[in-house]
Amino acid sequence: MRSYRQLFIYGVMAVSAFFASCEDDTETNADDLSLPLSVAGSNIKAPGNGQYRLNTLSAENVAVTAAIASAEVRSFTITKKVNLVTDPTFGQNGVLTVNPSSFSAGYVFNYLAPTSDIDKLVGFTFHVEKTDGSVLESDLTLVVTLSPRDNIPTKRWNLKSKIWVDGGNLEDLKDCEKDNYYLFNADKTATQKYGANACTTGCDGCWQESTWELSEDEKTFTIKLYNLFAPDQTRTDVYRVKTLTTERLEIEIDYDLSVFGLSTEETFLFKLEAAPK
Repeated sequence: MRSYRQLFIYGVMAVSAFFASCEDDTETNADDLSLPLSVAGSNIKAPGNGQYRLNTLSAENVAVTAAIASAEVRSFTITKKVNLVTDPTFGQNGVLTVNPSSFSAGYVFNYLAPTSDIDKLVGFTFHVEKTDGSVLESDLTLVVTLSPRDNIPTKRWNLKSKIWVDGGNLEDLKDCEKDNYYLFNADKTATQKYGANACTTGCDGCWQESTWELSEDEKTFTIKLYNLFAPDQTRTDVYRVKTLTTERLEIEIDYDLSVFGLSTEETFLFKLEAAPK
């Protein structure tokens, strides 16, 4: 009986120690030597004292607040590493030196993640030496994934549907258009490819795409075109973005079809799907 009682006691002690260790790992104690970091609207605390983690998209600004008063700071540096190697493109050879006079109650670190950070182990070490000689340090792991905006040039965009919204949501995609696709390149040039079944009527290809642009608020998608037979003739089509993900692009535009006895603002919705480029 004694052996069973001892096993029970040891088991309870082991479980208690496990949960105690988890608590130590997941909570930052008031007396530890880490620098508190925060992001508005997000819980970025990770297991371990002074450990933080944040998921973000490429081309999306990250604003991390370090809770330290400038009057307490003797020196403040932020070091960036990618895959555990110091990134020489960040700050001065991988180290950003923060001037205490540049903030007061708390320092806000702004970072716009480039596409080169995607799917990499990206880490920032915040190191503060205080005026009283003590040191505070925390690590932020940044997990960067491809944003819909940055994804656009990496894909071929197949034309899957053309809905005439004001025509009773009629599908207006012709058979000869079903293999059409667009290339929106990283240098902002644009091309529409007509595939093997180019239309023989309607002057398919008279107008050629030249450039594209997505507005900063991602609400408008602009394509500039030129006339293949008269290159000096250009036009600009401004679409309203209805859906933008890494897999789908849906844009809407109004056409003047009054010459056909219709309105000056007949709405058409174009649906495109991403495919390997």
